[in-house]
Amino acid sequence: MKHSQMHKLMDKILKEVTVTRDSGQKEYAHDESDVFANFNRVANLLEEDRKKVLMTYMLKHIDGIAAYVKGHKSQREDVTGRITDCIVYLMLLWGMIEEEDGTISRKEDNAPLHDVFKAISNEDKRLFMDGGCSAPNGVQANDNLQKVRQKGSGIEKSEEVGTA
Repeated sequence: MKHSQMHKLMDKILKEVTVTRDSGQKEYAHDESDVFANFNRVANLLEEDRKKVLMTYMLKHIDGIAAYVKGHKSQREDVTGRITDCIVYLMLLWGMIEEEDGTISRKEDNAPLHDVFKAISNEDKRLFMDGGCSAPNGVQANDNLQKVRQKGSGIEKSEEVGTA
């Protein structure tokens, strides 16, 4: 496929995603002021996070897509419809995350990450890690720096590859 063909296809897909989201809003949310209303209702009923509810709905479509990829072509719903639904769910998830973060869009400065470091650092502005600490002027080792480097992240390398 050529780039120009892919751009046309992406435009077509995005239009379909918008139509799907708009019809889903009318069918499921029942609330013009809250695009996440159905997820919030189910989350409250199940006493669960609304993002997990969304993920559960999306996984139904992922399961159908996986079956299609494995060769099960005859399904109740066309695979492109399932893909469109997944795109809508991912966009809704993005919206939930931004609503919870209080952000309109991600900032390049990673401000939330800096807030995490600030929250977990001690009073003298150091963040203690296994074998060393982060200070305003860089990392300072509490131990032999060579040992700290050898110790690394503490994640053991596994020779086993695959899924559980």
